[in-house]
Amino acid sequence: MNKQIKTLIYIFAALFFSLQQCKGSFFDMALEQDSIYTPGKINLTMRLTDKAKLSGPYHFEVSMYITGTLFRKQTIKADQNEPVVYELNFPEVFSLTNCRSRCELFIGEDFIEAREKPFTLWPLLAPYTGESVKSKQIWTFDTSGRLQELFGKLEVKTIDATFQAARDFGSPDIVFIGQHTDPNNMRLIFERLVSVKPKPVIIYLKQKQFLKETKVTVPVEDSISRTVGCSRDNPFLLDLNFCDILSMVDKAKYLKIKKDENSGRTIRSFIYEQVQDEKNIYSYVLTIQEGENFSIYCQLPVTDGNDPRYAILLKNILSFADSVSNEMKRKAQASNSNEREKL
Repeated sequence: MNKQIKTLIYIFAALFFSLQQCKGSFFDMALEQDSIYTPGKINLTMRLTDKAKLSGPYHFEVSMYITGTLFRKQTIKADQNEPVVYELNFPEVFSLTNCRSRCELFIGEDFIEAREKPFTLWPLLAPYTGESVKSKQIWTFDTSGRLQELFGKLEVKTIDATFQAARDFGSPDIVFIGQHTDPNNMRLIFERLVSVKPKPVIIYLKQKQFLKETKVTVPVEDSISRTVGCSRDNPFLLDLNFCDILSMVDKAKYLKIKKDENSGRTIRSFIYEQVQDEKNIYSYVLTIQEGENFSIYCQLPVTDGNDPRYAILLKNILSFADSVSNEMKRKAQASNSNEREKL
């Protein structure tokens, strides 16, 4: 009799939970990182929520799938007071590999709820293969040292201008300003580049504040609706997909710049907020060309952590800056040639 009563309780609990699912989940599921280099480790954390009020032998069944094929399945006892952490090591992969984690919650033998999360396995970071970069002088200004470390892994030779006098380095072709650079330090670099000929391509990574001269701001208010727009032929999206971009946008603050058609500036916004605003542009990645000056602004994370997508984005920024630098040099040479012919 007691066994029958217990079985009925589980059945009623399962029915009750099924009816209540639309009002909230009975457990939370989180991946510490949903994109990792391999070989590497995935940490999956499950925690029962306040919705799981029925006392009973809860347990999770965790399944890991690689390209749709079950790789590992394990049953783990759930704790109503503490989170449950599941760790799994993955072997090295040699191409981008899409995976899926699935967690199912049970009371006894009765299924309650399931949740899934995708994640991606990446091969080890490959060197940057662009040949024309080898002939260029690239400055990096980043007090964290993370930008220099990434370029080291990409086997791209750079000059660390962070703690040395920039005047000692000659004239750069490309300049990277690291994340969250203090405006006072930013000005030191900016003033050095005013007299440089030909002008370098300047890349401003994720910042909290810019110099007034740039006329670019990071709004304090964050009232935009978060409807992101970008095109598939976006040069910054090479080897990335929209899911990757959305993940990075979630960790970023957009830029604000006025649409001033008479300013002599050409502004291109590549990843932006779709806002009906006739006066301003709200963007996560944009370029500004004003005369001989060309700048790239990227508010998406590049040196925030060890996410492989960040290194891919850095590669794409470098490739774009390299092509712009080549074009600017070609135009400068053509202009100089025309001047000589006139003489």
